[in-house]
Amino acid sequence: MFKKRFISILLPLLVAAVLLFGGWFWLRTYTKHGVAMRVPDLTGMSLNEAQAALGSRQLSALVIDSVYTDDQPKGSVVDQDPDAGQEVKPGRKIYVVLNANHPKMIDMPKLVDLSKRQAISVLDIIGLKVKELQYKPDPCVDCVIAQLYEGRPIAADERIRRGEAITLVLGSGDKGERVPIPDLVGLTNAELTMVLNMASLNLGVLVECQGCNTAADSTLARVRRQSPPGNSKDRIALGSTIDIWLTADTAGLKPRTDWNDPKQYHGTDSLDDQQ
Repeated sequence: MFKKRFISILLPLLVAAVLLFGGWFWLRTYTKHGVAMRVPDLTGMSLNEAQAALGSRQLSALVIDSVYTDDQPKGSVVDQDPDAGQEVKPGRKIYVVLNANHPKMIDMPKLVDLSKRQAISVLDIIGLKVKELQYKPDPCVDCVIAQLYEGRPIAADERIRRGEAITLVLGSGDKGERVPIPDLVGLTNAELTMVLNMASLNLGVLVECQGCNTAADSTLARVRRQSPPGNSKDRIALGSTIDIWLTADTAGLKPRTDWNDPKQYHGTDSLDDQQ
C-alpha cells in the first residue's frame, strides 16, 4: 500500500522533471546557447565575396541600401550592421550597404539670386559639391549670379548625377571687395573646404602631402603650411586661391579654436577703403 502511494507521488515528479529537462535542452539547442560567430569586416568586398565570407561562418548578407562614393570600388560593401568584430548567433543576417555602380540622377536646383551660404547649403543637402567660387562685378556681394557645370551654364531642373561639382559665379561688388586671409594650419581636407567657402576663397595647388601613402592618409592629413600665410590684417581679392602643404603626421597640429566661426570670415574691405 505504501509502495503504491510512493510510486503515485514520485511518478508525476519524475515526468515533470523529464519534461522540464527536455524543454530546457531543446531551448538551449534551438537558441544555440553559448554558440557565437564573430562578424568579419566586409568593407570593400563585393557582394559575392561578402556572402562567401559570411557563409563560412553560418551567416548571410542582406542588402538594405546603396550609396555612391568615389572612395570605394563600385558594387563593394561600404557599411554593415552588426559591425565587424561583434559576436552573433549562427544563422544571423548581416545587413549591408553597397556602393552603387552609378550615381543617382537628381534635378539641378535654382541657385541664382541666392546668397553664397544658401547656395552651398542647398548643394550640400542634395549631394552636390562646390567646384569653385568665381567672382564678377555685381552690386550684390556674394550673391549667386550664375551656376556652371563643366564650364557651361546649367539650368534649374536639368538632370545631373549626384556627387558632381558646381561652379558658383558670385557678385564681387562694385569696389573690388577684399577679404582677410584665413589661418588654415591644422585643418583637415573637409575643414579646409568649409573654411575656404566661408572666406569666399578657393583652394589653389596642393603642393605636397607629406607621409600620405594611402587615400586614408590623405583624408586624415592636416595643413602644415599655406601660401599666402594666414593673417587677418592682410586682404586678398574675393575668389583668390591659397596653396597648401599637408602632412599625415598630425601630432601637435591643431586649428584655431574659432576656425568654424563664420563671423571671422565675413568682413570685407574695398580697394577704395585701402587707398
